[in-house]
This record gives sequence, C-alpha cells and structure tokens, in this order.
Amino acid sequence: MNHDALFKMLLKNPAVLKAFFEQFLPEASAFVDFQHLEFVDKERITLGGKKRTGDLVVKTRFRGKETGFLIHLEHQAQPDTNLGRRMLEYFVLDWQAFDLPVYPIAVLSHARPGNIQATPLAVDFPNKRVLDFNFDVIDLARLDARAFVKLHNPAALALAARMKFDQNEKVRLTRDFFASLGMTPTGREEKELVAEFFCRYQPLDSREALKLQEEMSMISPDLVRQKIMQWTNPFIEIGRREGIAKGRHEEAAEIVLRQLARRLGLLTATQKDRIKKLELAQIEELGESLLDFKTRADLVDWLKKAKYTIP
Repeated sequence: MNHDALFKMLLKNPAVLKAFFEQFLPEASAFVDFQHLEFVDKERITLGGKKRTGDLVVKTRFRGKETGFLIHLEHQAQPDTNLGRRMLEYFVLDWQAFDLPVYPIAVLSHARPGNIQATPLAVDFPNKRVLDFNFDVIDLARLDARAFVKLHNPAALALAARMKFDQNEKVRLTRDFFASLGMTPTGREEKELVAEFFCRYQPLDSREALKLQEEMSMISPDLVRQKIMQWTNPFIEIGRREGIAKGRHEEAAEIVLRQLARRLGLLTATQKDRIKKLELAQIEELGESLLDFKTRADLVDWLKKAKYTIP
C-alpha cells in the first residue's frame, strides 16, 4: 500500500484540505485563504539528491491580504528520528525555491504513537540560541477514532482510519463512520474519496461486512438509513463476494433471519426453514429488500416472486 499516495490524494482535495485545517489546526485555519489554493506538482529533490515523495506543497494567501505563503504537509507512515531535520531541510528548500514563507506540518500515521520529540528543533550555544524551528505535528495514533468517526468533517472521518481503536469494535466503528459520512454536508466526490481512504485502511472481511449490513439495517428513520446505505453498499458487496467464494450460505441466512425478526417479529419454524433453502444470491437479495418491509405481507409477496410460498 502506497501510504504517501493515499494521503496526498485525500488532502489534495480542496474541501478536504479545508476541513483538515478546521479540525486539526483551527488557529491556522483562521488565516488561510482557502479560495486561493494552488497545489505545486513540480518534482522536488532533497539535498541528498533523492525525490521527495511524502510531502504536499500548496501555495495560498493570508485571508484578506494579497501576501502569499506556502503550506508544506509532510506525511510520515514510519517512525523517523530525523524528522525535525528533514522538515527543516524542506522548509529551507521551499523557501528558497518559491521565495515565500513556509508553514510546515507533519502528519504521522504510525501504527503506534511517536515517542520522539521532533519539534521544536533547537540549536543552542552558551551565549544564545541560534536556531528555533517549530512545526505542527499531528500524531494520529494518539487520537481516539471513536470520537472522530462521529464528526461531520470529511478529513476527520477519513483520518480516523489511522487512529487508535479496539479491533473488536471495528464493525461498530465502521457503522458510525458511514452514518456520519452520510450526514456530512459535503459533495459526492469528497464522500467517495473519504470512503475509499477509510476502506483501504480498514477493510472488512465477509463476516464483518455482513455484520455491518445487519447493523445498518437497524438505523432509523428509513430516509436516514437509505441516505447512509448508498455509501456502505460497495463495502458490503465486497464482503458478500468473499462470502460467496467461501460458501457462507448458512451465515448469510442467519443474519437475514435476525434482521427479519427485528423488523417483523418472530418467524415460524417453517418460514425460517424455507428462507434457509433460498439460494445464496436470493438470500442476499432478500437482505437488501427487507430494509423496505413494513409487514409480514411484504415478506410473503417477496417470497412469492422468488417462487417460494410461506403459509
């Protein structure tokens, strides 16, 4: 997985970048003019001659002024004891290349919280301090994903995928993520981008995907559930395809039966038996259709169309 490419793809979206500042750097957000953003795609080289791959450079202005400056966003997926010096190197190179002041930010997505003091980077002599270089550090592994998946902020929702959480709560976390994403006031392009980022880092296996579908079916009212389900369907479909490959017919039937019981009340033994005899594809189709069922008559009608009759 190319972590740098995923982060750059996410934060190069202007709406997501703005949301990132609003959530993680609110003081800086107050002076950035988000109406003037120019992403610098020019290839940049380190002093050692290596290509810079993990950073994003953006030209912008101070809000309400004509004065410009650069935003340097550095993504770091692995611990780096030399982060402070590297940030300083990029600061000087960008300042020299564009003749603009630079606002540096490091986003850490390590599996565990960093334990190295990267900022401020200082050099002291007995008579004075000759260097005091400061930059923002956002250490995602120190943040609680459960809190961030409940926010209606596209950047917070996406980056929650790299925050700490109990793996036993993965399906619930994913449910809350999609519930918040569906209600977040942003465009479809941004929602697709955020969903892709989250799903790449927190994929569900077939069992988890089917469990997610069950969890989503309990969301009410219907209009809210339908609004959210449009974003979960691709995720659930991945799990269902894996389930088909692994022959998990019985598991799918049990989940659908539980969903039906919640919506329509307990089914008879005969009804359960006949539903279990449906082909896997039919069970999956029933799992989609039951979200619109209001009474037992809806189930009877659906099964008649599937060439099964329930007494």
